Amino acid sequence: MTKTNWRTLIITSAIILATMVYGMSQYASLPATVVTHWGVNNQPNGWMPKALAVYGIPLIMLVLHWITVGSTMRASHRGNRAPRLERITAWIFPVVTVVLYVVTIRYAQGQPVNIRLWALVVVAAVFIALGNYLPTTPATSVHKGWSGFGYHAPWPVTNPAGALKTMRRLGQVMVAGGVVLLGSLFFPPVASVVALMVVIAAMLVVLGLSYRWTTRPAKH
Repeated sequence: MTKTNWRTLIITSAIILATMVYGMSQYASLPATVVTHWGVNNQPNGWMPKALAVYGIPLIMLVLHWITVGSTMRASHRGNRAPRLERITAWIFPVVTVVLYVVTIRYAQGQPVNIRLWALVVVAAVFIALGNYLPTTPATSVHKGWSGFGYHAPWPVTNPAGALKTMRRLGQVMVAGGVVLLGSLFFPPVASVVALMVVIAAMLVVLGLSYRWTTRPAKH
């Protein structure tokens, strides 16, 4: 693990924990229970005790962040490097935590917050960012299966070019899906649900087709 990786992990972890400071500064103005989950129609359907929301959410996000970044660092240590995708991955949870944590606190204080808007913007941004950089994953990483990024093929991959094709198609679907999700904001909430289901279904189709792409003989 390089010094740069450690520095990035420390900085991004500090950003996630810094949200807790904001929550502590607003603690007195929060109700005893805080809404932490909403339906697509912006109606609350999940709550947490105030202390758990303020302190627990950042800690949960920190653990998920460590797991995600740790897997990419482990892959990089084994020589399966995808520097651009690694950098994007390292910043996903810090950005998501800051945006959603602040939105949650402001909503609990009675501020007018469009939860659907912020949630879809975050999801779309993650899709577009990951989709844009998935094709940069080198063949030496992809064809060996799970490498901390990319995808895991439970079957022997005999065609690295097919694996890269999978990453390109998956990336294209994710970028297009992010754009579609943003576009669904101009329609009733049900449109966002349908859009998300279509995007997930398209990703599953690509992953299903990857069996043929990664196992057929490579052309010479």
